[in-house]
Order: sequence, then C-alpha cells, then structure tokens
Amino acid sequence: MIALKYINKNAATVAAIRDYENMRFIINNTPQEIKDVYAQMTSPRGQKLSGMPSARNPQSGTNKLVDQIDKLDILRERYNQAIEYMAWFEPAWSSLTDTEQRILSEFYMTGNQKSGATYRLMDEFSYSESHIERLRSNALNHLRSLLYC
Repeated sequence: MIALKYINKNAATVAAIRDYENMRFIINNTPQEIKDVYAQMTSPRGQKLSGMPSARNPQSGTNKLVDQIDKLDILRERYNQAIEYMAWFEPAWSSLTDTEQRILSEFYMTGNQKSGATYRLMDEFSYSESHIERLRSNALNHLRSLLYC
C-alpha cells in the first residue's frame, strides 16, 4: 500500500476513466471470441488449394493447436483483468452524482473531443467556463478519493 502514496492519483484516475469503454468492450465481446477460438480448434480444416506444391510440416497441426491455446490464455487473462477492473471502478463510479458522471464522461470518455467538452457542458448546464472547470476538478477529486482512499 505504500506505493499508492507515490503514484500520481489524478493521472491514474483519468486513465481509469478512459479505460472504462475498453473494459466494457472486452467484457461484452471476449466470451464470443473464446467460443470462436474453441470452434477453430475443434473444426477440421482442409488443405487450401492454391495450385502450388507445398512442403508438408508434420508439426503444423500441433503448432496451430498450440497457437489457439495461447490465444485462449490471452483472451481469458484480458477478460479476467476487465472483470477485476469493473469490480474496482464501477462502485466508485456509481457513487458519483449524475452531474459528476456526465462531466467526467464528457471530458474523459468521449475520445479526443476534450477541447470542446467545456463548451458543450457550458451549453448543456448554462454555467460559466470557470464553473464547469471547478465542477470537473471537484468530480475528478471525488472519484479519485473513492478509488484510492
């Protein structure tokens, strides 16, 4: 736990917010990817007819199977990390107010549109630029304290 004292918690919080959509994508899509890999492992494949002579590799079937097993391990590890992330992040995110979530989403979850986030929020909430910046800072601090304290 001493390491938490020395990390940049603001940067880590922003990184966690930005990872949310990727983790949600992994959770939604990885089970199907795992099924597809299993299907590739169990379905026989015929030789591709290219008209060119080929050299036979007696280990090719084994190599393909090992590659698929490695791919399964990677998919499972990625999926487990996404589940662990969600178990850590979502309770903190749920504790934020709707306004805090909206502001942090606009600034950090919408990709590279940060430059217009202030103006979109000013228009949406009818607040000044400085007030939006204050709300963003407070929301980020609130989420940071929920995640790292």
